[in-house]
Amino acid sequence: MSIKNILVAYNGLPGSGTALAGAVLMQKHFDAHLTGLFAHGNPVLSRHLKKAWMPRKVQDAVIEAAEGPTADVQQTFYEVCKDIPQDKLHWIDNGGAVQRTVARYAQLFDLTVLGQRDTGVDHNLSHMAINPDKVAYDSGRPVMTFPADFTGSVFDGRTVLAWDGGRAAARALADAMNIIRAGSEVEIVSVGRSPLSPDARPGIDVGMVFDRHDVKVTLTELPRDKRPIADILVDHCEKIGASLLVMGAYEHSPVREGLIGGVTHDIALRARLPVLMSH
Repeated sequence: MSIKNILVAYNGLPGSGTALAGAVLMQKHFDAHLTGLFAHGNPVLSRHLKKAWMPRKVQDAVIEAAEGPTADVQQTFYEVCKDIPQDKLHWIDNGGAVQRTVARYAQLFDLTVLGQRDTGVDHNLSHMAINPDKVAYDSGRPVMTFPADFTGSVFDGRTVLAWDGGRAAARALADAMNIIRAGSEVEIVSVGRSPLSPDARPGIDVGMVFDRHDVKVTLTELPRDKRPIADILVDHCEKIGASLLVMGAYEHSPVREGLIGGVTHDIALRARLPVLMSH
């Protein structure tokens, strides 16, 4: 079953603009429905409106000021998506907690498209920041991120699948099958270990899975050096001109990776190409 139901989290911040451009690219390729989600829960606004002493006129003024940007964001969304048929274009405005809201909606979509994690968000807008890696973890659905200023296509070049033989990587492999076309090229890469060995699972290997889907596949084992694994993967993708990196999200818990670092955490910050991550 191919991609027919795409969600893009769009809030007007720089990273979401890149995400929207990528989502339009995916919509056109798959002729899918595209839903824009504006999740904008404002904890400061919520606290003020709950205070009983606030006069009604003041409450109305605060609400009007908050809704102004909402209309602007929606208008920009429709302008960017003007070439998409109206019956396949949708908009959801939700004032709930941003991270949780995006993850909950993502559960009902074939693919969620997000901008690369932005660490430079203005403090006053920090509550609107989205962690794509954690959306993948919390939703159990595939998430695709696009780096800032991305141009090009995810379909014209080689796809790199980061493979460590784990559960999350297996989930990413299955989700990638909905995106990778027959006849395209996939390079399966492992770093510093040998899960690609024919002895890992006698009778079948991960390369054979793609081969049976008529995908041209190569296997590459990259040596582990002093660099973080994320840097090794990103540098390799850049070296071979890959158009998409596919990887499992959080083989360990997000809390552990956030504290001591990990591949998912680092890729979410550093990738210079589109990334499909699954958990």
